[in-house]
Amino acid sequence: MDASIGELELTVQTGNPVTDVIVGDTQQKCRKLGVDFQVDFQYPATGGFDAFDIGIILQNLLQNAAEACRRVGGNERFIVLTGKRKGRFFLIEVKNPFAGEVVFGQDNLPVTTKTDDAFMHGIGLANVRREAEKYMGEMEVCYEKQVFTVTVMLQNIE
Repeated sequence: MDASIGELELTVQTGNPVTDVIVGDTQQKCRKLGVDFQVDFQYPATGGFDAFDIGIILQNLLQNAAEACRRVGGNERFIVLTGKRKGRFFLIEVKNPFAGEVVFGQDNLPVTTKTDDAFMHGIGLANVRREAEKYMGEMEVCYEKQVFTVTVMLQNIE
C-alpha cells in the first residue's frame, strides 16, 4: 500500500487538488512513455470556475494528447499545457504532435482515429466544447505542421 501512495505523490501544484491529480497523473504517464510534458498551468483562484468542469476539460485534452503522442516517433513526443487567467477569461491550451491527417466531421470536430471500441471514443472534444459553452466560452481546434492545438476560453460568469 505504501508503494501505491508513493505513486500518487503530487509533483505539480496547480492551485487546486482536482487539477493537481489530473496534471500529475499525466506527468507520470508521460514519463513512462518518454513524452516531454511541459506545464504552465495555474488554476484560477477566483471567477466561479468549478474544479470538476476544469477537470473534464483537462482530462479529455490531456488524454487525447497522450494518445496522439503514442503514434509519433520517440524524439518528437511532447505535450505542452498552459492555463492562464487574462482579465475575465481563463485560457487553457494543449499542444501535441500527431501522426497522419486530421479529418473533421459534421460537428466541426476531428473524427476519432481509434478503432478499438470506436463507439466509446470521439466524445472527448464534444465534452470539452460543452464545458466551454457552459462558461459562455468557446473551443478552438487547429493544427499546423503536425502539431495539434486545442485552445479553450472560459469566461468568468460570476
